[in-house]
This record gives sequence, structure tokens and C-alpha cells, in this order.
Amino acid sequence: LPPSPFPSVSGMPPNIALAVASHNHGMKLPEGGQQRQGADAEADGSPLSALERVCSVETVQLATAASGRTGADIFTGVTAAEGAFSPRVFGGQLCAQALVAAARTLPPANGGGARRCHSMHSYFLSAGDVSEPFVFTVERLRDGGSFSQRQVVARQRGEAVFTMTASYQSEATWNTPRALRYQLAAPEGVPPPESLPTQQQTWEGMLADSRLDESARESVRRRYEALPPFPLDIRFVKPIQRLAEMEPREPTQFAWVRMPESFMGDGREELHEAVVAYASDWGLLETCCLPHGMNLSQRRIRLASLDHTIYFHHPVSPCEWLLYHMQGTSSSGERGLAQGFIYSRDGQLKVSVFQEGLMRVVERHSAPRSKL
Repeated sequence: LPPSPFPSVSGMPPNIALAVASHNHGMKLPEGGQQRQGADAEADGSPLSALERVCSVETVQLATAASGRTGADIFTGVTAAEGAFSPRVFGGQLCAQALVAAARTLPPANGGGARRCHSMHSYFLSAGDVSEPFVFTVERLRDGGSFSQRQVVARQRGEAVFTMTASYQSEATWNTPRALRYQLAAPEGVPPPESLPTQQQTWEGMLADSRLDESARESVRRRYEALPPFPLDIRFVKPIQRLAEMEPREPTQFAWVRMPESFMGDGREELHEAVVAYASDWGLLETCCLPHGMNLSQRRIRLASLDHTIYFHHPVSPCEWLLYHMQGTSSSGERGLAQGFIYSRDGQLKVSVFQEGLMRVVERHSAPRSKL
């Protein structure tokens, strides 16, 4: 039988299971009764763009006094694969959807203004399944005078696959003139995004590379043709040459990132942190592979996020070009640690990112695995 398109309620607390089951009963499925995934979800002219899809959640239940409900805030989110031929959910999607779910439970803006995320700490407990939606439960840990904290757990089939704790700060205290200010200087000499190839041009360049043998070229072609529309415009300064063999290089990458123009200027500022969280997972851990002369296309190494931490230093808008400076810090014990710094085009440090992940060398002819 095909996987159920609905979240399983087995193993959930009774109040959560009842709310999810009731919500699922009213969900409208596409023809055939199965949840659409990836590029197919937008092929029928759905108003949800690829970016909206991976950064959206649907409210099932809010634990508000006005509604007479108590307990957990519950949301559902659709899934999308991290790439062609991958059975796993992209980790940045979980971070983005968890942030959106947590933000839905924040207190209304008052004299201190709205509350924006200043830090989030997350753990990936197991690989997500792209055939199942996520059920997000949000616990309102605290609402203070200037800060709010939320804890989010994402489940599939009743099993926790992801957890996040996030803290939010009122805008008034973000902008106080009393705040001390310092930052790491932005990198110099980075080419502007207008001079760099798009993702499509990068893939086409790889296909045309004379160093690629026919077997590898066919593998790259199949991956390229199967890729769903990528929801962000990301342009790497020095794209990884995804050949059968590559020379070791410094564990550093630079990339310019921006939301697509169709998503700009629509007043969705509450999604900006979520979009940046989604983008921050793109290519970060693979930076740790570079000094070993490896990349994911070679199928010689298996990567999986273990945790992901983000600090938002200033309000950030991905409607403008952002420079993402990624560095591999360490690789040991089958783990890699990477850090990233996201700057505005005028050099202000907007975001710092830290991620540890599994780095497991694949033995020849070993069967692929989707669990850690």
C-alpha cells in the first residue's frame, strides 16, 4: 500500500491525536488520494510557490484561552525532498517550518513592537520521510517583558524526528541606542552576484565539462533533469566541481542568496527568518568535505545534519542579496562542524550559523541507508 498522506496519530498524546485526526478528516486530497510532492505539487497551477511550500504550516489547533482550548499548539506542514533521488527531507525545511509554527503562537505586538527570533537551536533526531506530512507541536515556555521562548517538536507517524528551541525578542530592545555594537568584518573582494552563474548555468557547465567521464556525465544529467524547481536564487562564487575526482581545497565557500522576485514585496516579513533558516542549510555541511577532496555527487561520503543553530543579530530581509560565508571548522569522529556568516550587501553581519553533521565514508558497494 502507498504511504498514508495523513500524519499518523499513533503514539501521540490523546488531545493531540484527536485534533490531528479531526483536521485530517477535512483535508482535501488531489485526485488519486495521495499527497503530491516536490515539483508535482506546483505543476497544476497551485498558488503555493516552491518557497511558500517549504516555509508554510497549517494551523490545526491553538492553545488560546479565547478558543477554550488548553495544551499544545498544533500545526501541519507538507514535505519536500532535499534533492533528486533523495528519500530524506531537507533539514532547512524543518527549521523554516518550525520557526513559522513557533511565531504563530507569539503574543500580539504591544508598545515594544513585534517579537522576532534572535536564536534557535535544533536537533535532527531521525531522517524525515517525504511521503508523510509533519505534525508540529509548540510549547509556550515563557512570555516575558522582552523575550519569549518556544519549544517545537516535529513528528511523523507519532515519532519525534526534529526538535527546536527558539527565543524571540521585542523589536524595541533590538533597536535601543544603548546597545553595544561590534561584528566580524565582511569578507572583501567577493565578486557581485550579477557576475556569477545561476544554479541552472552551474549544472549546464558541469554537463559540458570535458573532464567528466560518460558514466559520471549520465549520472549528473539524470540528477539535473530530476531536480524540482529550487525555491531560492543561490549563486556560488566557486561552485564545487562535481566530477569523479576533485582536488582537496580550503574548507571555505561563498554564495549569494536571494528570494525569487515573484516572492518579493508581498508584506511577508514574518517569513523572512524562516527563509533565511531554509537557505542556511544549503551547502554548509558539504564545506567540511572540501579538504578531503570529496563531495556528495561522488557517493563516497554520506552527510546528515545532527544539529543546527542560528543567531539573528539584526532583522534580515532575503528580498535583497545576502552573502553567505561558509567555513568547515573540524572533521573528526565521523562528524563535521561548519559555521556560516550571512552579511547584507553593505557589509552588516545579519546572521551566524553553526551546524554539526554526520560525515560517514561509504564503503564501496554498500547499500544506501536513510537512518543514522
